[in-house]
Amino acid sequence: MSPLLSRSAKGPAPLSERIEALTRATSLLEGVAPGGAVEESRSVLERIDNRRALSAEHTVIGLFGATGSGKSSLVNALVGAEITRAAVRRPTTSSPVAAVIGERGSDALLDWLEVEERHHLEETDTALAAAARRRPAGRRARRATPPDASDTPGIVLLDLPDLDSVESANRTIAERMTGLVDVIVWVTDPQKYADAVIHQEFVRPFAGHDAVTVLVLNQVDRIREDERAPVLASLEALARADGLDQAPVLATSASTGDGVQELREHLVAIARSREAIASRHRADVRGAAESLQEAADPTGMTEQPALADIDALVQDLATAARVEPVARAVGASYRFRAAAKVGWPPLRWARRFRPDPLSRLGIGRGRDGEGLERTSLPEPDAAARARASGGVRRFADAASAGGSDPWRAAVRGAAREGEDLLPDALDQAVAGADLRARTTSWWWPVLDVLQWLALLTWVVGLGWLALNALLAFLGVPPPPMPMVQELWIPIPLPTVLVVLGIAAGLLIGLAGGVVAALVGRWHRRRARRVLLARVRASAQEHVVEPVAAELVLARDAARDLALAHG
Repeated sequence: MSPLLSRSAKGPAPLSERIEALTRATSLLEGVAPGGAVEESRSVLERIDNRRALSAEHTVIGLFGATGSGKSSLVNALVGAEITRAAVRRPTTSSPVAAVIGERGSDALLDWLEVEERHHLEETDTALAAAARRRPAGRRARRATPPDASDTPGIVLLDLPDLDSVESANRTIAERMTGLVDVIVWVTDPQKYADAVIHQEFVRPFAGHDAVTVLVLNQVDRIREDERAPVLASLEALARADGLDQAPVLATSASTGDGVQELREHLVAIARSREAIASRHRADVRGAAESLQEAADPTGMTEQPALADIDALVQDLATAARVEPVARAVGASYRFRAAAKVGWPPLRWARRFRPDPLSRLGIGRGRDGEGLERTSLPEPDAAARARASGGVRRFADAASAGGSDPWRAAVRGAAREGEDLLPDALDQAVAGADLRARTTSWWWPVLDVLQWLALLTWVVGLGWLALNALLAFLGVPPPPMPMVQELWIPIPLPTVLVVLGIAAGLLIGLAGGVVAALVGRWHRRRARRVLLARVRASAQEHVVEPVAAELVLARDAARDLALAHG
């Protein structure tokens, strides 16, 4: 069973593992995914790291909304005291205002949030402080005992600038705070609750943050009693369409107090559970993982290049490396050298004017070609170069088939980098191959001795005839000429020696040529195998391994994104 299946069988991965997985996935996707997605993920990880280093006893609750939604009035109603000015005296909030329960550790947190205006509610007996100190329902009461300090959650309630403020600085503050708070409270009003801009630009990006999101329809007193339920149902439908499948939708009125107590108790319950921070981080990690996967999905990639695709690549590169011409030259070189040993001696001198086929290619100058850096092979023609380039491209496309465009581009890029190094690598692969350029065969000296014996035979016969002719020319009686009587007519022995010597030399040369052709064909096949193996090694080093490395990265990224998603 795979680790992922094993983990899913046990339950969701711990938050720490998911954060580590997102960190690894972000690093793996750098250079593959668009820069914006990677930077967004790094920003999320940085925010999580900073938040985890600060107070875990305080739950930061931010109230967000458009101009006129009544956030400041609702904050005052929730607190039970006027901590932020509203209405005519302060038509818009230009900087965050914090209502704090639990002073210990809150200053560093508020400094990180960059909130200057702070109101510590322990100093006054406010409705929010009282609700926080109240024991949860169902806990056994203990008479004459003050509330347990552990029951009182730390809360930072923030009144934030408007999301649609005409002041860009105010809007920037609000947008920044959406990524920093632990709980997001979207406050809207009957006039703007369906504003498409608010939903598309602010609410929808936080889809999946149900556990730390609350939607509030404020100023509900402006709606008639019989119309409130349909409006709330409409807002809830919009929330579900935005991806907030379980986020509660509440109705309040800061002026009449309707629904304020319910919202207050809901926020205190979230803070008391002390799960908001972890829930927000889980949602952020999941959202970042989804964004990375959407930007560069690695799940469709194969685990490694197919053997058939590697074989096709090697064949294409073998054309550019001129494997077949070199292999033919190896066979021709063997026949050339064999002919110099077993051919008819009177014609051997003519071969001195013909170079060895391998020497013409700059191969085999030393022992088995050792020490050569380059060959003298002609540059591959346009067709051969096109086939090699096309082979690399086809290999990369086959290896990345099924992957997303960014990953396919990454695989092609890795293949192209290796392609630039292939011309020299292939030439050196041919130059350094052990082609046995100086190989000899045991039968060469045997036929060579026979050829010289045949030569000696017809030279003796020819010399004998020449001597008799000279004696006759000088008038000296020649010695009796031995005759070969076994033939159909008697023939002088010297003539028989000449004919036999020439015929034997030609037959030995012909037989040696046939054997050399057969053995040369074997050397040609062996050279092709050796060269293909070296071409395969070059392809493996410069193309296959970089592509395989990208596939491994894709596999690891897919695993880490799945783990980060939970």
